[in-house]
Amino acid sequence: MKLVVDVMGFENDIIEAINASIDFLSTHNDVEIILVGDKNIIEKKLTDLNTKYKFDIIHAPDVIKMTDNPIMGLRKTNSSMYKAIEAVANNQADGILSAGNTSCYVLMLHYLIKLIPGIHKLAFMPYVPSSTGHGFNMLDVGANKECSGEDLYQFAKMANIYCKKNRNISNPKIGVINIGTEDNKGFDFQQKAHELLKNDRSLNYVGFIEPRYLLNGVVDIAICDGYTGNITLKSLEGGLLALKSVLKKEFKKPWNFLASILSLGIFKNIKRTFDYRNNAGAVVIGLNKIAVKTHGSADKQQFYSSLQMLYKSVKNNIINEIKQKINE
Repeated sequence: MKLVVDVMGFENDIIEAINASIDFLSTHNDVEIILVGDKNIIEKKLTDLNTKYKFDIIHAPDVIKMTDNPIMGLRKTNSSMYKAIEAVANNQADGILSAGNTSCYVLMLHYLIKLIPGIHKLAFMPYVPSSTGHGFNMLDVGANKECSGEDLYQFAKMANIYCKKNRNISNPKIGVINIGTEDNKGFDFQQKAHELLKNDRSLNYVGFIEPRYLLNGVVDIAICDGYTGNITLKSLEGGLLALKSVLKKEFKKPWNFLASILSLGIFKNIKRTFDYRNNAGAVVIGLNKIAVKTHGSADKQQFYSSLQMLYKSVKNNIINEIKQKINE
C-alpha cells in the first residue's frame, strides 16, 4: 500500500507531518509513504532526524497558502497539494492526506480524482467520540455549504457502507440532525432526506435527532449539510474544551486538592476519550480514491491518527464497496 502525505501548506512546521509518517511506518510494515513538498527542505529534515525509514519524495516547490482561493490554488500545478492529489489520480498511490487549504483541496479533488459515478457531492466525514465509548461519524462537516435532500440520502448510504466495513457495525443507526425530532421540523431539504431515508428499508434510519444528544451515542451516523455540520462539530469541540478549562480551575483550588488526587485517573480517561487529536481526520467520501483531510493546525498526533484513518479505509477497500453498492 502506498500513501501520499502533503507536508506543506499548513500552520505548523512540516516536521510534524514527517515525524508522524516515521512513527506510522514503525508500526505498519505493509505501507510505503510518499512525502510531497520542497525536496530540499524534506531531505534536510530527514537528515537531521537520522531515521532508518526511507521515503520517496515528490518535489513540489510551490505552496498553497491558507489565504488562496480555489481558482488560485488550482493554477499552482507545482504545489505540494496539487502534486500529491495528482499522484493518487495517476495511480502512483492509493490515498492522500493533507492539512492544507480546505476549499482548494475540495476543488482539486473534484478536478483530478473526480466523484464516483452517480454521486452528486463529496462530503467531509470525521469520527466523533461519545460518552458511551462508541462514537459516531458525521457528514458533511464543511465540504458543501448547501445540500439537497438527495445529497443527504447519498451521504447516508455511503456512510452506512463505510461504518459496516471500517467500524464493523452490522446495522448502523442513522439520524438526520435537525432542530427537533418531530416529522414536520426543518427545511425542505431535510424533509426530503427524511422521506427518502424512511422509505429505504436497507438502512437503519431512526429519524431526526437534536445535536444536544449526539455525544450520548444515539446514532452511529449523523447526517447534515456542510454548514450545519461544521457549526455542530465546532460547538461540540468548543464545549468540551470549555468544560476541561472549568474542571482545571476547580481542581486547582486548595480545598479541592484531595478530590483532584482521587479523581485523577477518571479525568485522564475522559481526556483520552474526547481528545480530538486521536480522531483528527475527516474522510473525504464520494471520490474515486480515498482522501483524508486533517486540521490546518495539525501536530504529529493528529497526522498520525489521520494516517490511521486513511490506512484503514484503503485496506478495507471502501471505494470499491461504495461503487458496487451505492446504486443498488
